[in-house]
Amino acid sequence: MKDLLPAYAAGSLPEADRDRVRAHLADCTRCRADLATWQAISAAATPSAPPPDPASLLRAVMTRSATMPSPSPSRPLRHLASLVLAEARLIRPAVPIASALVMALGVAVVLLQATAGGDLVLSLIAPIVAAAGVAGTYRSGRDPAAELVAATPTSGRLLLLVRIALVFGYDLLLTLAASGALAASGAAGTANLNALVGAWLGPMALLSSLSLLFAVFFGPDVALGAAVGVWAVRVFAGGVLIHDGWPAQLIVDSWSTNAPVLTVSVAIAVVAVMIAGSGEPRDGRGATHRM
Repeated sequence: MKDLLPAYAAGSLPEADRDRVRAHLADCTRCRADLATWQAISAAATPSAPPPDPASLLRAVMTRSATMPSPSPSRPLRHLASLVLAEARLIRPAVPIASALVMALGVAVVLLQATAGGDLVLSLIAPIVAAAGVAGTYRSGRDPAAELVAATPTSGRLLLLVRIALVFGYDLLLTLAASGALAASGAAGTANLNALVGAWLGPMALLSSLSLLFAVFFGPDVALGAAVGVWAVRVFAGGVLIHDGWPAQLIVDSWSTNAPVLTVSVAIAVVAVMIAGSGEPRDGRGATHRM
């Protein structure tokens, strides 16, 4: 009987079979439901009117859009929340997991070695962890997620800002938790919470903004390499490669939290976002779409 229902819905069944199906439908609820589905498909497949003129359809859509009432104040917030959830799904689980593991390793080093200062360890770990995550916010054209973003009507700058907020915010909260744990532990060589935050906040902002700028110009791989290079300069300052003196002291002073460092970090991030919205990266190896 199921094989006869499509032809019955289309009206092409012979008279004898049509009477048999009609009699069966009187007592079979399931077949009546199946028939309703086939009738809907048949109606959709049968053209009832010629297609509209494209120009007329465009005018009608734009006229309706222009006369629609303004969205309610809650709509932008709902849209932003949807963007945050959508971008959060694009973050690979390995990124936050690796960040948490590296941060936990740094905390363990401080707790196990009384000679290791928590402020120094966090000032070295937090910036490179955040910079590595920010380097991947400007997606490569080889990433399918980037091509989906390219097809959305949402501003590329807004999407980039949402990604930065997610990645940098996660690393910020992660480092704050590590700082709180070290401050509460009272381990030898561990400063108070304010001193710990002051040790890593400025370097974290500076290295992350530099990483974003390099990602916009050259792509995430080069950005990660550049961030590691800048980080290595700070690690070796005052050591074997960069001896004590004014260059090493200048590097150490720049790797701190103060008004000039934070101002420069914000300025670099703003420039990176503005350049990202202007089109292709300069060497063509970055994203394949406007960001």
